[in-house]
Amino acid sequence: MYIRFKNNVVSLLKDRELNLVFRLFILVMIIYLIITAIKWKSFSPQLPLFYSLPRSSDQLGNPFTLMLLPFFSLIFFIGNFVIASYLYSKEKLASVILVISGLVLSILLLITYIKIVLLIT
Repeated sequence: MYIRFKNNVVSLLKDRELNLVFRLFILVMIIYLIITAIKWKSFSPQLPLFYSLPRSSDQLGNPFTLMLLPFFSLIFFIGNFVIASYLYSKEKLASVILVISGLVLSILLLITYIKIVLLIT
């Protein structure tokens, strides 16, 4: 089963457009790391992250809570990529849609992450 999965991933990455999408996702993750490395020391121990909650200490989170955005981005993209690799030999369009939607979500979460970091520092 592992060999079949590996072959599916290799065939998926041979597609030029999907390879570009994968590289762009890697770039997004590198941007997350760079921003985090630069701004980590300027984060206070309590960050206002949960604005939808009533005004109280419930709105506050620690800097590690902010790391949920890159984590969800990574998990969603990997999940879509695994599903797309299984579907690629049968349904190429579905695979392309899955991988591109993973990248779009990652970019949107990166924009949100940047806005939050710029707001709190």
